[in-house]
Amino acid sequence: MATKEQATDALVSVALRKALAGARVEVKLALHSSGCELQPEVEVTFPQGTSARQRNAALLLLAAQVELHTPTQEHWFVESEVLDDGNRGRIYLVLLGVGGPWPTREEAERGLQVLHSALR
Repeated sequence: MATKEQATDALVSVALRKALAGARVEVKLALHSSGCELQPEVEVTFPQGTSARQRNAALLLLAAQVELHTPTQEHWFVESEVLDDGNRGRIYLVLLGVGGPWPTREEAERGLQVLHSALR
């Protein structure tokens, strides 16, 4: 029998696949806006004609799936934003660093792994 966490993950996974159908999804290690640290992110380009509500729902589902896949010992926030043209959005991790204020490359790599696992 499935646990509550497994059942929640399965429901979110199915809804996320449906919400991202037809969208282009790119997982990458971007440079933070300050230019000094790496930031794991998923950028989603939605098909023309996607409504703002559909886009927002897809981004929220993706953020929820990332949260569900994040181990409890990790120190980051999951954030989302709609990008300039409205047909694109992104989910990104605000890395807080472990044992200090600066995130490490290893933390960024772990974040990328979580983003990939959330999309499976």
